Amino acid sequence: MRGGAGLRAAIVVDDQPDIRVLVASQLRKLGVPAQGIGSKAELIAALEGEHPDLLLLDLSLGDSDAVEIFDLLAERGFAGRVVLMSGHAGTLLEHARRIGRRAGVEIAGLLRKPFRRGELQRLVAGLGPAAPAAQPRASAPTEPGLLREAIAEGWLGFWYQPKVELASGAGVGMEALCRVIHPQRGVIGPDVFLPPADDDDLYDLTLAAARAALDAAARMGGTIPVSINLAGRTLLRPGLIEALKSLGEGAERSLMLEITETDLIGDMVAAEAFAMRAVLHGFGIAIDDFGSGYATFERLRHFPFAELKIERSIVHGCAQDEALRRICRAAVELGHGFEAKVVAEGVETEEDLAAVRELGFDLAQGYLFARPMPLAEAIAFLASGPRPSPRRGG
Repeated sequence: MRGGAGLRAAIVVDDQPDIRVLVASQLRKLGVPAQGIGSKAELIAALEGEHPDLLLLDLSLGDSDAVEIFDLLAERGFAGRVVLMSGHAGTLLEHARRIGRRAGVEIAGLLRKPFRRGELQRLVAGLGPAAPAAQPRASAPTEPGLLREAIAEGWLGFWYQPKVELASGAGVGMEALCRVIHPQRGVIGPDVFLPPADDDDLYDLTLAAARAALDAAARMGGTIPVSINLAGRTLLRPGLIEALKSLGEGAERSLMLEITETDLIGDMVAAEAFAMRAVLHGFGIAIDDFGSGYATFERLRHFPFAELKIERSIVHGCAQDEALRRICRAAVELGHGFEAKVVAEGVETEEDLAAVRELGFDLAQGYLFARPMPLAEAIAFLASGPRPSPRRGG
């Protein structure tokens, strides 16, 4: 077969008859059975039968558009791959790719019209056999009272995710992440116990996380800081800074306090006052998940942060997505303009690692280096020495 090995069937969706006939014909010459359809109604009818492995979708249809089709595919449980086609100029295809992925559609490639048969052949040949469809997972229900019970019963456990300095490849810090270790149910993630937690529980969790982080820092000789996450409501609690300092001598040197961008939006006055006091007492402040909310540059001007952590959805895929690269580049310049280190979150591929290095990020976290792990494993990871540089041109 000259291309598309393992592809059982394809559908070309385009409201221009000559285009869909031509593309379907080219696919058949590549060994992929294909048909062309011209409307949303025809696609709905086609999806009543066996779904194709591949859907080539024009962004603009006479009675619909790609964004509406993404929702339709998600509703119908479409498990194949989609190649987007468009004659529109600019970055519209890239925007469509992101919208499709957010809808849960696997976007396998982009074709800008007019394209040559060779472009289509290379794209289809690169797809290979279709992967088995992933079964959707229902979100775990939240459990009010679970965090309070875990604190009272001593069920809290902490996993640690290392941070790596990009210039040297060395581990230079880690972030403490809470889990509930239930005696019957095993490990329970924060999406279950954090959302319904009340203010007192979050405060007690903050102190428990700080104790665990200080113990971790001490076991590493006090040379590597450990980050903990602060819930926005905890910032309003009087005496939090004093409570953190009372946990041990040098606590302010060993702890990095992370405040999410969303918390800056929720109560900027409280967040700014807390951060100022924390810095005056010697703690480091990091803005976490930057890019997930709508914090303005003006608000950052009033916030004394030492680290700016760029959210995973901006970092992941920046090696291929020029729009994401531009945002990353601007974020690095922004952070450095405030004399802060800039951290890339969610680094998962060698290509993204090479990209964030090139773009000037200082530090990185992500599954490419290590997932959250028990303390002993995290210490071994940090002691194992610098990580080699990524492959170039791969």
